[in-house]
Amino acid sequence: MVRIFISAGEPSGVAIGAMLMRELKKRIPDVTFKGFGGPPMVDEGLEVIFDPAKTAAMWLFGNLKRIPEHRRALKTAQQSWRDEPPDLVITIDYQAFHLYLGTFARKMGLKVMHFVGSQFWGRKIYTLNPIRRAYSHVLLIHEFEKKHYDAAGIPSTFVGHPLFERIQMRNLEPDKVATMKSHPGPRIAVLPGSRGGEISHSLPIMLGSVRRLQPRPYMLLSCARQESRAYLEDALANSDLEGELYDYDSGEILLAADLAVMTSGSITMEAVYYGCPGVVVYRVHPFSYFFARPLVAGYIAQPNIIAGREIVPEFLLGHDDIDGVGGALQHLLTSESSRDLQKAEFKKLKDHLLDAPTPTKEAARVAVELIGENGAGT
Repeated sequence: MVRIFISAGEPSGVAIGAMLMRELKKRIPDVTFKGFGGPPMVDEGLEVIFDPAKTAAMWLFGNLKRIPEHRRALKTAQQSWRDEPPDLVITIDYQAFHLYLGTFARKMGLKVMHFVGSQFWGRKIYTLNPIRRAYSHVLLIHEFEKKHYDAAGIPSTFVGHPLFERIQMRNLEPDKVATMKSHPGPRIAVLPGSRGGEISHSLPIMLGSVRRLQPRPYMLLSCARQESRAYLEDALANSDLEGELYDYDSGEILLAADLAVMTSGSITMEAVYYGCPGVVVYRVHPFSYFFARPLVAGYIAQPNIIAGREIVPEFLLGHDDIDGVGGALQHLLTSESSRDLQKAEFKKLKDHLLDAPTPTKEAARVAVELIGENGAGT
Protein backbone atom coordinates (compact mmCIF):
# COMPACT_ATOMS: atom_id res chain seq x y z
CA MET A 1 0.00 0.00 0.00
CA VAL A 2 1.22 3.48 -0.90
CA ARG A 3 0.41 6.24 1.58
CA ILE A 4 0.27 9.87 0.43
CA PHE A 5 -0.21 12.82 2.74
CA ILE A 6 -1.74 15.68 0.74
CA SER A 7 -2.51 19.22 1.87
CA ALA A 8 -4.48 22.00 0.16
CA GLY A 9 -5.29 25.20 2.01
CA GLU A 10 -7.80 27.13 -0.12
CA PRO A 11 -10.58 26.39 -2.64
CA SER A 12 -8.41 26.58 -5.77
CA GLY A 13 -5.83 24.30 -4.18
CA VAL A 14 -8.52 21.84 -3.10
CA ALA A 15 -9.74 21.64 -6.71
CA ILE A 16 -6.18 20.92 -7.91
CA GLY A 17 -5.76 18.35 -5.15
CA ALA A 18 -8.91 16.47 -6.16
CA MET A 19 -7.79 16.29 -9.80
CA LEU A 20 -4.32 15.11 -8.82
CA MET A 21 -5.73 12.44 -6.51
CA ARG A 22 -7.95 11.19 -9.32
CA GLU A 23 -4.96 10.86 -11.64
CA LEU A 24 -2.80 9.18 -8.98
CA LYS A 25 -5.47 6.55 -8.36
CA LYS A 26 -5.21 5.57 -12.02
CA ARG A 27 -1.46 5.08 -11.71
CA ILE A 28 -1.28 3.60 -8.19
CA PRO A 29 -4.27 1.29 -7.56
CA ASP A 30 -3.45 0.70 -3.86
CA VAL A 31 -2.86 4.36 -2.94
CA THR A 32 -4.44 5.94 0.15
CA PHE A 33 -4.71 9.64 0.99
CA LYS A 34 -4.68 11.41 4.32
CA GLY A 35 -4.23 15.09 5.07
CA PHE A 36 -5.79 18.54 4.85
CA GLY A 37 -8.42 19.59 2.34
CA GLY A 38 -12.05 20.17 1.46
CA PRO A 39 -15.08 18.25 0.08
CA PRO A 40 -13.82 17.67 -3.51
CA MET A 41 -10.76 15.91 -2.10
CA VAL A 42 -12.91 13.92 0.34
CA ASP A 43 -14.95 12.75 -2.64
CA GLU A 44 -11.73 11.34 -4.11
CA GLY A 45 -10.95 9.40 -0.92
CA LEU A 46 -9.11 11.85 1.36
CA GLU A 47 -9.16 11.12 5.08
CA VAL A 48 -9.29 14.66 6.46
CA ILE A 49 -7.49 15.31 9.73
CA PHE A 50 -7.80 19.13 9.56
CA ASP A 51 -9.28 21.62 7.08
CA PRO A 52 -7.02 24.70 6.71
CA ALA A 53 -9.14 25.88 3.75
CA LYS A 54 -11.37 27.55 6.34
CA THR A 55 -8.45 29.67 7.54
CA ALA A 56 -6.71 30.40 4.23
CA ALA A 57 -5.27 33.90 3.99
CA MET A 58 -3.05 36.12 1.93
CA TRP A 59 -0.67 38.91 2.91
CA LEU A 60 1.03 39.54 6.21
CA PHE A 61 -1.77 40.65 8.54
CA GLY A 62 -4.17 37.93 7.42
CA ASN A 63 -1.56 35.22 8.00
CA LEU A 64 -0.51 36.58 11.40
CA LYS A 65 -4.08 36.18 12.64
CA ARG A 66 -4.07 32.52 11.63
CA ILE A 67 -0.88 31.42 13.38
CA PRO A 68 -2.79 29.48 16.11
CA GLU A 69 -4.70 27.46 13.49
CA HIS A 70 -1.49 26.80 11.57
CA ARG A 71 0.23 25.57 14.71
CA ARG A 72 -2.61 23.14 15.45
CA ALA A 73 -2.50 21.84 11.89
CA LEU A 74 1.27 21.31 12.06
CA LYS A 75 1.00 19.35 15.30
CA THR A 76 -1.80 17.25 13.84
CA ALA A 77 0.32 16.46 10.77
CA GLN A 78 3.41 15.56 12.80
CA GLN A 79 1.44 13.12 14.95
CA SER A 80 -0.06 11.54 11.83
CA TRP A 81 3.42 11.10 10.30
CA ARG A 82 4.71 9.44 13.47
CA ASP A 83 1.80 7.02 13.52
CA GLU A 84 1.88 6.24 9.78
CA PRO A 85 4.86 7.66 7.85
CA PRO A 86 3.66 8.54 4.32
CA ASP A 87 5.59 7.57 1.19
CA LEU A 88 5.20 11.14 -0.10
CA VAL A 89 3.92 14.47 1.19
CA ILE A 90 2.20 16.65 -1.43
CA THR A 91 1.52 20.30 -0.65
CA ILE A 92 -0.52 22.54 -2.96
CA ASP A 93 -0.07 26.32 -3.13
CA TYR A 94 -0.80 28.25 0.15
CA GLN A 95 2.86 29.11 0.82
CA ALA A 96 2.29 30.75 4.21
CA PHE A 97 1.44 27.39 5.73
CA HIS A 98 3.15 24.87 3.47
CA LEU A 99 6.67 26.24 3.84
CA TYR A 100 6.42 25.29 7.52
CA LEU A 101 4.63 22.01 6.89
CA GLY A 102 7.19 20.98 4.29
CA THR A 103 10.13 21.93 6.50
CA PHE A 104 8.81 19.80 9.37
CA ALA A 105 8.17 16.90 6.99
CA ARG A 106 11.69 16.96 5.59
CA LYS A 107 13.17 17.14 9.08
CA MET A 108 11.37 13.85 9.70
CA GLY A 109 12.99 12.37 6.58
CA LEU A 110 9.93 12.59 4.32
CA LYS A 111 9.90 13.60 0.65
CA VAL A 112 7.81 16.67 -0.16
CA MET A 113 6.45 17.58 -3.59
CA HIS A 114 5.01 21.08 -3.84
CA PHE A 115 2.50 22.02 -6.56
CA VAL A 116 2.47 25.73 -7.59
CA GLY A 117 5.83 27.33 -6.89
CA SER A 118 6.17 30.43 -4.73
CA GLN A 119 6.14 33.69 -6.69
CA PHE A 120 9.35 34.81 -4.97
CA TRP A 121 10.49 36.51 -8.19
CA GLY A 122 7.70 39.04 -7.63
CA ARG A 123 9.47 40.45 -4.56
CA LYS A 124 12.39 42.87 -4.60
CA ILE A 125 14.05 41.08 -1.70
CA TYR A 126 13.89 37.32 -1.40
CA THR A 127 15.82 34.19 -0.51
CA LEU A 128 15.24 30.69 -1.84
CA ASN A 129 16.47 29.01 1.35
CA PRO A 130 12.95 28.45 2.80
CA ILE A 131 11.89 26.76 -0.45
CA ARG A 132 15.04 24.63 -0.50
CA ARG A 133 14.41 23.53 3.10
CA ALA A 134 10.72 22.80 2.64
CA TYR A 135 10.43 20.96 -0.66
CA SER A 136 12.19 18.03 -2.31
CA HIS A 137 10.65 18.89 -5.70
CA VAL A 138 8.59 21.86 -6.90
CA LEU A 139 6.00 21.78 -9.69
CA LEU A 140 5.89 25.05 -11.61
CA ILE A 141 2.86 26.51 -13.38
CA HIS A 142 4.82 29.27 -15.17
CA GLU A 143 7.48 28.28 -17.71
CA PHE A 144 9.75 31.26 -16.98
CA GLU A 145 10.14 30.16 -13.35
CA LYS A 146 12.25 27.13 -14.28
CA LYS A 147 15.45 29.14 -14.80
CA HIS A 148 15.23 30.54 -11.26
CA TYR A 149 14.89 27.10 -9.68
CA ASP A 150 17.63 25.63 -11.87
CA ALA A 151 20.01 28.45 -10.93
CA ALA A 152 19.27 27.83 -7.25
CA GLY A 153 19.75 24.07 -7.59
CA ILE A 154 16.19 23.27 -6.49
CA PRO A 155 14.66 20.26 -8.31
CA SER A 156 11.62 21.41 -10.28
CA THR A 157 9.38 20.52 -13.22
CA PHE A 158 7.24 22.82 -15.37
CA VAL A 159 3.80 21.20 -15.50
CA GLY A 160 1.57 23.96 -16.92
CA HIS A 161 -1.30 25.94 -15.46
CA PRO A 162 -3.85 23.67 -13.70
CA LEU A 163 -6.72 26.15 -13.94
CA PHE A 164 -7.19 25.68 -17.67
CA GLU A 165 -7.28 21.93 -17.18
CA ARG A 166 -10.07 22.39 -14.63
CA ILE A 167 -12.00 24.78 -16.85
CA GLN A 168 -11.92 22.37 -19.80
CA MET A 169 -13.65 19.77 -17.60
CA ARG A 170 -16.53 22.09 -16.71
CA ASN A 171 -20.02 21.67 -18.10
CA LEU A 172 -21.41 25.18 -18.35
CA GLU A 173 -25.16 25.77 -18.53
CA PRO A 174 -26.09 27.54 -21.80
CA ASP A 175 -29.56 28.37 -20.47
CA LYS A 176 -28.04 30.17 -17.50
CA VAL A 177 -25.74 32.17 -19.78
CA ALA A 178 -28.74 33.10 -21.94
CA THR A 179 -30.70 34.21 -18.87
CA MET A 180 -27.82 36.39 -17.72
CA LYS A 181 -27.50 37.90 -21.19
CA SER A 182 -31.22 38.67 -21.25
CA HIS A 183 -30.60 41.55 -18.85
CA PRO A 184 -30.13 44.77 -20.86
CA GLY A 185 -26.48 45.74 -21.16
CA PRO A 186 -24.01 46.73 -20.25
CA ARG A 187 -23.40 43.81 -17.87
CA ILE A 188 -20.49 43.76 -15.44
CA ALA A 189 -19.14 40.66 -13.67
CA VAL A 190 -18.31 41.41 -10.03
CA LEU A 191 -15.98 38.69 -8.72
CA PRO A 192 -14.78 39.52 -5.18
CA GLY A 193 -12.97 36.25 -4.45
CA SER A 194 -13.54 33.37 -2.05
CA ARG A 195 -11.80 34.35 1.19
CA GLY A 196 -13.79 36.30 3.74
CA GLY A 197 -11.06 38.88 4.23
CA GLU A 198 -10.53 39.63 0.55
CA ILE A 199 -14.28 39.94 0.00
CA SER A 200 -14.82 42.38 2.87
CA HIS A 201 -11.83 44.47 1.79
CA SER A 202 -12.37 44.52 -1.97
CA LEU A 203 -16.15 44.35 -2.49
CA PRO A 204 -16.89 47.88 -1.18
CA ILE A 205 -14.39 49.30 -3.69
CA MET A 206 -15.90 47.23 -6.49
CA LEU A 207 -19.45 48.31 -5.69
CA GLY A 208 -18.41 51.94 -5.27
CA SER A 209 -16.64 51.83 -8.65
CA VAL A 210 -19.64 50.26 -10.40
CA ARG A 211 -21.90 52.90 -8.86
CA ARG A 212 -20.05 55.71 -10.63
CA LEU A 213 -20.19 54.12 -14.11
CA GLN A 214 -22.24 55.63 -16.92
CA PRO A 215 -24.31 54.07 -18.26
CA ARG A 216 -25.05 52.17 -15.05
CA PRO A 217 -24.37 48.45 -15.71
CA TYR A 218 -26.30 45.41 -14.49
CA MET A 219 -24.21 43.43 -12.00
CA LEU A 220 -23.60 39.69 -12.17
CA LEU A 221 -22.22 39.07 -8.67
CA SER A 222 -20.38 35.82 -7.96
CA CYS A 223 -20.53 33.87 -4.69
CA ALA A 224 -17.57 31.46 -4.63
CA ARG A 225 -18.29 29.95 -1.20
CA GLN A 226 -21.61 29.38 0.52
CA GLU A 227 -20.22 30.83 3.76
CA SER A 228 -20.02 34.23 2.06
CA ARG A 229 -23.56 34.27 0.66
CA ALA A 230 -25.26 36.16 3.49
CA TYR A 231 -22.64 38.91 3.41
CA LEU A 232 -22.91 39.23 -0.38
CA GLU A 233 -26.72 39.27 -0.28
CA ASP A 234 -26.66 42.13 2.24
CA ALA A 235 -24.05 44.03 0.22
CA LEU A 236 -26.11 43.72 -2.96
CA ALA A 237 -29.34 44.70 -1.22
CA ASN A 238 -27.74 47.82 0.28
CA SER A 239 -25.78 48.82 -2.83
CA ASP A 240 -28.46 50.80 -4.67
CA LEU A 241 -27.37 48.83 -7.75
CA GLU A 242 -29.31 46.51 -10.00
CA GLY A 243 -27.96 42.99 -10.20
CA GLU A 244 -28.20 39.36 -9.18
CA LEU A 245 -26.13 37.01 -7.02
CA TYR A 246 -25.05 33.64 -8.47
CA ASP A 247 -23.51 30.66 -6.70
CA TYR A 248 -20.38 29.07 -8.19
CA ASP A 249 -21.18 30.29 -11.72
CA SER A 250 -18.02 32.23 -12.57
CA GLY A 251 -17.77 30.67 -16.04
CA GLU A 252 -21.32 31.56 -17.01
CA ILE A 253 -20.91 35.05 -15.51
CA LEU A 254 -17.74 35.76 -17.49
CA LEU A 255 -19.32 34.54 -20.72
CA ALA A 256 -22.38 36.74 -20.21
CA ALA A 257 -20.60 39.90 -19.02
CA ASP A 258 -19.26 42.75 -21.14
CA LEU A 259 -16.49 43.46 -18.65
CA ALA A 260 -15.41 42.42 -15.15
CA VAL A 261 -14.01 43.76 -11.91
CA MET A 262 -12.24 40.98 -10.02
CA THR A 263 -9.79 40.19 -7.26
CA SER A 264 -6.25 39.07 -7.96
CA GLY A 265 -6.22 35.28 -8.07
CA SER A 266 -7.30 32.34 -10.19
CA ILE A 267 -10.40 34.22 -11.37
CA THR A 268 -8.17 36.44 -13.51
CA MET A 269 -7.12 33.38 -15.48
CA GLU A 270 -10.76 32.40 -15.89
CA ALA A 271 -11.30 35.82 -17.44
CA VAL A 272 -8.46 35.03 -19.85
CA TYR A 273 -10.00 31.68 -20.77
CA TYR A 274 -13.48 33.08 -21.36
CA GLY A 275 -12.22 36.27 -23.00
CA CYS A 276 -13.84 38.77 -20.64
CA PRO A 277 -11.89 42.06 -20.34
CA GLY A 278 -11.71 43.72 -16.96
CA VAL A 279 -9.88 45.36 -14.08
CA VAL A 280 -8.15 43.62 -11.17
CA VAL A 281 -8.45 44.91 -7.59
CA TYR A 282 -6.75 43.65 -4.45
CA ARG A 283 -7.34 45.64 -1.29
CA VAL A 284 -5.24 44.59 1.73
CA HIS A 285 -5.08 45.72 5.34
CA PRO A 286 -3.14 49.02 5.63
CA PHE A 287 -0.66 47.27 7.95
CA SER A 288 0.11 44.66 5.28
CA TYR A 289 0.26 47.29 2.54
CA PHE A 290 2.70 49.49 4.47
CA PHE A 291 5.21 46.69 4.94
CA ALA A 292 4.63 44.56 1.84
CA ARG A 293 3.97 47.02 -0.99
CA PRO A 294 7.56 48.38 -1.18
CA LEU A 295 8.80 44.79 -1.60
CA VAL A 296 6.53 43.93 -4.55
CA ALA A 297 8.71 43.99 -7.67
CA GLY A 298 6.24 43.00 -10.36
CA TYR A 299 2.58 42.53 -11.08
CA ILE A 300 -0.08 40.89 -8.91
CA ALA A 301 -2.52 39.73 -11.62
CA GLN A 302 -1.57 36.38 -13.15
CA PRO A 303 -2.20 37.44 -16.79
CA ASN A 304 0.24 40.33 -16.31
CA ILE A 305 2.76 38.10 -14.53
CA ILE A 306 2.75 35.59 -17.39
CA ALA A 307 2.82 38.25 -20.11
CA GLY A 308 5.52 40.26 -18.33
CA ARG A 309 3.55 43.47 -18.87
CA GLU A 310 0.21 44.98 -17.93
CA ILE A 311 -2.47 43.63 -20.25
CA VAL A 312 -5.21 44.04 -17.63
CA PRO A 313 -5.29 47.13 -15.36
CA GLU A 314 -4.48 46.17 -11.78
CA PHE A 315 -4.79 47.95 -8.43
CA LEU A 316 -3.00 46.74 -5.30
CA LEU A 317 -4.44 48.98 -2.60
CA GLY A 318 -4.05 49.76 1.08
CA HIS A 319 -6.91 52.26 0.90
CA ASP A 320 -10.17 52.72 -1.01
CA ASP A 321 -9.36 54.08 -4.47
CA ILE A 322 -12.84 54.11 -5.99
CA ASP A 323 -11.93 56.91 -8.39
CA GLY A 324 -8.94 55.01 -9.79
CA VAL A 325 -10.72 51.68 -10.18
CA GLY A 326 -13.88 53.34 -11.45
CA GLY A 327 -11.92 55.35 -13.99
CA ALA A 328 -10.26 52.24 -15.39
CA LEU A 329 -13.66 50.49 -15.62
CA GLN A 330 -15.27 53.50 -17.26
CA HIS A 331 -12.56 53.56 -19.91
CA LEU A 332 -13.17 49.89 -20.73
CA LEU A 333 -16.94 50.39 -20.68
CA THR A 334 -16.88 53.23 -23.17
CA SER A 335 -13.96 52.11 -25.35
CA GLU A 336 -14.76 49.09 -27.51
CA SER A 337 -11.24 49.18 -28.99
CA SER A 338 -9.71 48.86 -25.50
CA ARG A 339 -11.93 45.90 -24.72
CA ASP A 340 -11.05 44.29 -28.05
CA LEU A 341 -7.33 44.82 -27.43
CA GLN A 342 -7.54 43.12 -24.04
CA LYS A 343 -9.52 40.25 -25.56
CA ALA A 344 -6.84 39.79 -28.23
CA GLU A 345 -4.12 39.67 -25.57
CA PHE A 346 -6.17 37.16 -23.60
CA LYS A 347 -6.51 34.92 -26.67
CA LYS A 348 -2.74 34.90 -27.25
CA LEU A 349 -2.19 33.96 -23.62
CA LYS A 350 -4.87 31.27 -23.70
CA ASP A 351 -3.46 29.68 -26.86
CA HIS A 352 0.02 29.63 -25.35
CA LEU A 353 -1.13 28.03 -22.10
CA LEU A 354 -3.25 25.41 -23.83
CA ASP A 355 -0.12 24.35 -25.72
CA ALA A 356 1.63 23.47 -22.41
CA PRO A 357 1.72 20.02 -20.70
CA THR A 358 -1.36 18.59 -18.95
CA PRO A 359 -0.66 19.67 -15.34
CA THR A 360 -2.15 16.84 -13.28
CA LYS A 361 -0.73 14.15 -15.58
CA GLU A 362 2.75 15.68 -15.29
CA ALA A 363 2.33 16.15 -11.54
CA ALA A 364 1.24 12.53 -11.09
CA ARG A 365 4.21 11.33 -13.15
CA VAL A 366 6.65 13.22 -10.92
CA ALA A 367 4.89 11.96 -7.79
CA VAL A 368 5.17 8.35 -8.92
CA GLU A 369 8.88 8.85 -9.61
CA LEU A 370 9.45 10.31 -6.13
CA ILE A 371 7.53 7.45 -4.52
CA GLY A 372 9.57 4.98 -6.55
CA GLU A 373 12.79 6.54 -5.27
CA ASN A 374 11.62 5.62 -1.77
CA GLY A 375 11.08 2.03 -2.88
CA ALA A 376 7.35 2.22 -2.09
CA GLY A 377 4.82 0.24 -4.08
CA THR A 378 7.52 -2.02 -5.57
